[in-house]
Amino acid sequence: MIVLVPVSTVLAPTRGGQPAQVIDSADDTQRDYWAYRLSVSARELASAIDAVGPTVAAVRRHLGK
Repeated sequence: MIVLVPVSTVLAPTRGGQPAQVIDSADDTQRDYWAYRLSVSARELASAIDAVGPTVAAVRRHLGK
């Protein structure tokens, strides 16, 4: 059986696409990226993740961003 998917779904991981919706705080690159995007320090980001979990939406709400 053949399943058709949007080309963007296939190419997104190889082209940078959209950032992941979950922040991996153990990954320095992701932590730095999201700290920069949310205009907070890495420590503030880690604190927010500890408080509400690693989803981007929850972290944004917690930080008021």
